[in-house]
Order: sequence, then C-alpha cells, then structure tokens
Amino acid sequence: MARKNKNSKPEKAAIQTDEVKKWAGDIVDAAKATINEVVDSIKEQTDDLGKKQLSAKLEKDRLLLKPVFAEMLPSSQPTSSSISSLVPFRFTMPDIINVVEKDKKHAESKACDHSLGHLSIENGLPVLNVYPHHMKDLGITFFPDMKKGIYYVDPYQKDHYIYIEDYFSQLKTARVNELEKLAYCLGATHAEILFKTNTVELEKAKKKADLGVKKGKKKLVDVKAEHSESESKKESMEVAKVINASGHDDPQVPDLVYFKNDEDIQNLIFMRMDNKSKLTDKECSIKYSNSSGIKSADAAKIQGAVDKLGGGSAGVSITDETLTENYMTLIYKIVF
Repeated sequence: MARKNKNSKPEKAAIQTDEVKKWAGDIVDAAKATINEVVDSIKEQTDDLGKKQLSAKLEKDRLLLKPVFAEMLPSSQPTSSSISSLVPFRFTMPDIINVVEKDKKHAESKACDHSLGHLSIENGLPVLNVYPHHMKDLGITFFPDMKKGIYYVDPYQKDHYIYIEDYFSQLKTARVNELEKLAYCLGATHAEILFKTNTVELEKAKKKADLGVKKGKKKLVDVKAEHSESESKKESMEVAKVINASGHDDPQVPDLVYFKNDEDIQNLIFMRMDNKSKLTDKECSIKYSNSSGIKSADAAKIQGAVDKLGGGSAGVSITDETLTENYMTLIYKIVF
C-alpha cells in the first residue's frame, strides 16, 4: 500500500455550480422577503400613524371650527353616508342665524368639507353661521330672502327668521295684519288699530338707561333736555290701520299667531261667537310688549351678539326698540 505524503493537501469537495446558484438564489429570495416584510410593516405602521394623526387633526378641527352638516339639523333623517361619522350630535336651531361667506380657515379644513355652515358663541349666545348657497337647506323661511346678514327668530313661528334691521317693523306689521284679518272674520263693519306710547315714562326710562352707562356730560344734558320737552306731551298716538267693511253675521275664528293667548282678544272672540248676547262693539287695550319678539331682559345680550357679528352699524337698536315697546299700548276698537 502506498503511503500518503504528509505534505500533500487534502482534496477539495467538488461544488456543483447549479447548487451554488440555487443556494445564492434562496438567500436573495429570503432577503427580499425579509426586506419586503420590513417595508410592509413600516408602511403599515406609517399608514396607521398617518391615519391616527389625520383623525386627530380632523377631530381637533371639528371641535375648534364647529362645522354643521345636514345630518345635524333637527329635521334631518338618519343616514349611512360617510359624513354621518363626522356628526356627533344634533342641535336645536339657535335664535340667531348669520348668513355669511365661508371664511378661509373653514374653507381649507377637511373637517368642514360638505358643511352647511358652522356654530359660534357670540356674547354668550349660540349662533348658526350659514353659507348663502345653503340657506334653503335649513328648511326655514328667511324674511326677506337676502344673501347675507343677521336674522333673528320669530318666537311665535319657530321656522321663520327675520332680518334684524326689519325685525321690529315686520313684527308690528304682522300683528296689525292679524287684527285686520280678525275684524273681517268676526264680521266687523268698522275697526281701528292704534298704538299709544306713554312718552313721559319712556323718556324717564331712557334717562335711567343712559345714566346706567358711562357717557359724557353733553349726552346727559341732552337727555335731560329731551325729558323736559316731553313733559307737556303725556302720550303719543299712532293710527296703524282703519278698517271699514259691510260686515256679516257669520263670525269665524281665524288661526291666530301673535294674539293666540291674549286674554282681551280671546274675550272678544268669545263674546262675538256667543249667540245669547249680540255684541255691538268693543275696545281692547293690550300691552304691546306681551307679543314682542324680543323681551327687554334679553335685548342687551342680543345687541352684544349682533355687534360682535358686525351688525353694530345696522339701522336698528335692539335695546331702544324693546324699551319703547315696554311703554306702548295697542288699542283695538271694533264695531259690528
């Protein structure tokens, strides 16, 4: 037997080229799979983080910007649309509606997409700021139907809002029209609607109101002068409507809005409808503020809200109008 040479090198195992390629391929595939899993995991985590951050931003914007959607309106029906997930509650329609263009911060926020407007608090009062092209979507009536401006609710018709500059004159007209209709329905031959103002007491009240705020001496002197001039005139009288008709003996009771619960008017109707005693004429004396749209106790707060909304230059003073109404009496004379 031949002896091995101690200095000879061991033979190398033969390596098949195909096996090497397969092995290398397996390593590459494994690396690719691992890398893809890592990339997918990172992408998934990034997407989740992005979604969470977006959701958090939307929630923050909704709380800050207070967008209003159709689904939030009192008359809206339940919906399965994607927008409903953005609507956490429904709200009662505020007494003040401000028709205004969409501002930059609400226009640029995704949280306000598809919104009709947004809520705000002005001088402690809730306000619905609605965009002009969505006025019709609220399901209420605006008088007059303008494109911009501040409206206040008619408390006797909750789906009716009146432009603040026309508010007191429009409600006055509405009340006169209702009494005119009542005269015709009851079969009157003659009726008069008058407004009597106690000017002396009104001027005293104005003076007291002026003394309650900080004003210059000149203003206080002017108030005193006006008061002195009005002393000789105890009251003023305004004839709002005179009605003459042929009359009839088939009295009907119309649907009343502003005088539905007025005791004097209800007594008039009862007496006219009573066949046992034929009523020939009656005079009702009604405290005008009983059917006011805005009570004097709320006037200052509403005035402050209107001023904050930029309506301070409006041609009407809510506080002055409500103060005047407190010293007015509506006289309703009717003859059958």
